[in-house]
Amino acid sequence: MKTFFVTLAAFSLALIIGCQENMLNEPSGVALKHQDHLVSTNIIKLNYNVRDPLYGTCCVSGRVTYSFQILNRAMNPTGLSEIAINIYINSELNDMLGMMHLEWRVEGRSDDIVYVSEDGIVLIEKCYSITNRNDVVLLVRYLVTTNGIGISGINLAPLEK
Repeated sequence: MKTFFVTLAAFSLALIIGCQENMLNEPSGVALKHQDHLVSTNIIKLNYNVRDPLYGTCCVSGRVTYSFQILNRAMNPTGLSEIAINIYINSELNDMLGMMHLEWRVEGRSDDIVYVSEDGIVLIEKCYSITNRNDVVLLVRYLVTTNGIGISGINLAPLEK
């Protein structure tokens, strides 16, 4: 009977040791696989006066929502950061004279990848069409750094005919 209990204990111990997960066999890159790059989403409020060739001064109000992600890839050039940017603008254009016209809305979305040095700035220009207007577009100049995005300037640009 004594040998039966010793055999049963030895078998149970071998079963417990054999069923444990062996952490040494797991690849070391598993923890890195689950780390995502930091994506920040921010909002820039718009309240700019712009010169309109037909209506004098107009006000651009609304918001720009953007997401900003620094991509660290092995093939990036040394000293440059690869940045993925998603920009969505939702705003309206109002003339200051209070003239009656159809609503002027500005909406647009873009996805860009830019390369920025650690101390550098990249300037991106985006043109957005304006609903119920066929004479001008909204031209927005964005400043992109490794810390985020800002707006350098906004104006109305005439369409080439």
